[in-house]
Amino acid sequence: MLAPLALLFAFFIGLVASNAQAHVKWFTKVGTDMPPLTFAEFNQTPFWALLALSLATLVVLVYVDRRFENWAPYQKLDRYLDQFADRSTLILRIFAGASLLLSWQADSMIAPEIHVPAAFWGWLQFALAICLLLRPLVPIAGLGMIAIFGLSVSQYGMFHMLDYLFYLGVGFALFISNTTRPRIADLARPALFGGLGFSLCWVALEKLFYPMWGIDVLHQHPALTMGLSPEFFLMACAFVEAALGYLLVICLLQRPLAVIITLTFFTTSTFFGKAEVVGHTLLHGILLVFVVAKNGGFYRPPIVFHRSLGLKMAFAAVNFVILLAGLAIPYRWLSQNSFEHPHHQETNVPSSR
Repeated sequence: MLAPLALLFAFFIGLVASNAQAHVKWFTKVGTDMPPLTFAEFNQTPFWALLALSLATLVVLVYVDRRFENWAPYQKLDRYLDQFADRSTLILRIFAGASLLLSWQADSMIAPEIHVPAAFWGWLQFALAICLLLRPLVPIAGLGMIAIFGLSVSQYGMFHMLDYLFYLGVGFALFISNTTRPRIADLARPALFGGLGFSLCWVALEKLFYPMWGIDVLHQHPALTMGLSPEFFLMACAFVEAALGYLLVICLLQRPLAVIITLTFFTTSTFFGKAEVVGHTLLHGILLVFVVAKNGGFYRPPIVFHRSLGLKMAFAAVNFVILLAGLAIPYRWLSQNSFEHPHHQETNVPSSR
């Protein structure tokens, strides 16, 4: 009985998260002439209540994960999906190719607001998509994606591009995809999990430190708030998104969460349209890899470090606070520095910092 209830609970989390995944700086009309919030401004009851709720939810999800491990239907589904683990590279090739072609067509790179500085880079994306059709050329495509990320950093600054660290993870995974050395091949999984998990956590901080951007988007789409105040709803979205990213990093409920998150991205596309599709196509590929990938190999996911249920619960809760604080401090410093000393190219970016 508890296992079906756990599924219902996970679905509820996904339903709430469906409004958290929009990348607000793609759509906001607010300018970049406002500084980020200070830490003192977070010292309010809603912030601490949402943090406590997040920690309680993580503890419950550890219990849910343990119940899933002992639930026969879930074990059977796990074994079925394990058969497709060797398709991970093929999935990445398909979705990376689609993402490159969409960006080429939109005259962008990686994300809708990152414009190609010259026609060459657009055609390079087209050429990399062709390379992904041929297995021997896949590492070249991965190296090309790494080069595109490097160019974007030079144009927009590392602070801006940390939102898209998952792109670097995909490029790396494709670059090593043809290796026959197991220790190197197994690096692809932590690169993908860490890259996407970090990106979700980093973008969640954007909703906390730049609430004016998210509130502007919510005023454009008031139905998203579900009747809650925009300020509270946006803060709740930030915690949900950070928690989802953290769960991917530690690989807790890997497969169910991958399905939930990819479905929520599809949901936000109904509100935000083509830009959302261009920006999230590659994410769908990574999440599909998470659905078929199985744990094992040389690099164990963090959540399996402890076998005791109590230690796992403590691990999940304590390390979420550490991760949130560990990212918030440099985010605040980088965002303030970006406000005081804007990057020479970043002033040309519409609807961004």
